[in-house]
Amino acid sequence: MQKRKRTAKSKYKHQTTGDYCTCAAYIAEVMCIRNAEFKNEGSLPYKFWNKKPWNWTFKRQLIIARGLLKKYNETVLVKAINAPECKKIFSLNNQRIKTAIKKYQRIFEKESQTQEDLEVKQNAQHRKKTYGKQSKLNKLRSLNLDGKENEG
Repeated sequence: MQKRKRTAKSKYKHQTTGDYCTCAAYIAEVMCIRNAEFKNEGSLPYKFWNKKPWNWTFKRQLIIARGLLKKYNETVLVKAINAPECKKIFSLNNQRIKTAIKKYQRIFEKESQTQEDLEVKQNAQHRKKTYGKQSKLNKLRSLNLDGKENEG
């Protein structure tokens, strides 16, 4: 059987198989693993989503994860799922996880806003324009530029 290759869509790894998977499948698997640990059932079997007690639970979590991915960024969801305040949550339908996702979404938006501001400031060039006489620094710049043009 051939393993799934890493692509732009499938950049996460299943914890039970080691194959690459989508973000929704990764989140659903994390929720199922937490639920199994809470119920004290031990580790989940290989490809547990095909086996009887877990197939419906995994599918339900997968559907909810896909719905959340339509609203939120995948990095926000993964950070919220792995956050310390969400370690005791076993379903994506829980209201506490939705509030945590909204919290991390606000943080993500602030970070992206500051990132955009930094990019704008790096690309901007501010030079004081002088009217009339040239300053000594501008004379040196023009001499330096003239010297480079003559050499090249």
